[in-house]
Amino acid sequence: MKSICRSFIMAFSGYSMSPKSKLERNKENCSSILVFIPLIGVIICVIINRWAVLYPYMCDYPVLPAVVGAVVPTILSAGAHLDGFFRTTDALSSHKSRAEKLDILHKDSHGGYSAIIMCVCTFLISVGIWSEMPIDGIFVIAFGYVISRALYSISVLLFKHAPSDNSKIVYYVPDSAVAKWIQILINAVYIVVSALLMLKIVGTFSVPRPAVAIACLIGAAAVFVYYIIMSYKNFGGITEESGGFFVVLCEVIIPIAALAAFKSPI
Repeated sequence: MKSICRSFIMAFSGYSMSPKSKLERNKENCSSILVFIPLIGVIICVIINRWAVLYPYMCDYPVLPAVVGAVVPTILSAGAHLDGFFRTTDALSSHKSRAEKLDILHKDSHGGYSAIIMCVCTFLISVGIWSEMPIDGIFVIAFGYVISRALYSISVLLFKHAPSDNSKIVYYVPDSAVAKWIQILINAVYIVVSALLMLKIVGTFSVPRPAVAIACLIGAAAVFVYYIIMSYKNFGGITEESGGFFVVLCEVIIPIAALAAFKSPI
């Protein structure tokens, strides 16, 4: 129980805007952290849903709601995954050897122009998508923040880590195979429940067709496959940084997929 409580504290300390813990990131304190990281997505989901209810009464134009929708997840997660997106984009754009790319991920603190440009473009795309998103669509895509983090947790537990990975996600994987599969199952439950709620919202609100929820899930699955292939090809396995890259990219693709389904004439 003590280890579980410490993992809860470490999850919110490292992946949200909550105060930073003085606990050391080690095996004992992080053995269950991947169970709690998706809970941060749950909090983001709830806040985004409440914002979707309130902003029609507070804002006359779509720009401010779009900006809030695009930046609030980053603020609430304290940019934890954005840092990984930044470093991974920098490494991929370098076109260097695998060892040099890993050095960029773990050691290079200087951002390259490509990474900066990609971060700016990502936020601009997010704002644009959010400005076009129907209010009812926000209730659907909000669950993407849970799904992206649950998929990240599953990837850390299930797939090979990059050689010489010093990002400390090795501490996240429990030594016991039973404990590892229990955590994978819990994260799978996060995904299934989120998917079912997406589909339920489609039937409850004025979302025109189930294709909106299905498109979100297909988009998340496609990004996940790309993330695994990209990590193995460029880094020899997943890293904490490539995982952050996945979370950010997934949370951009899900709204794009939803909007495409809304706009589709079929």
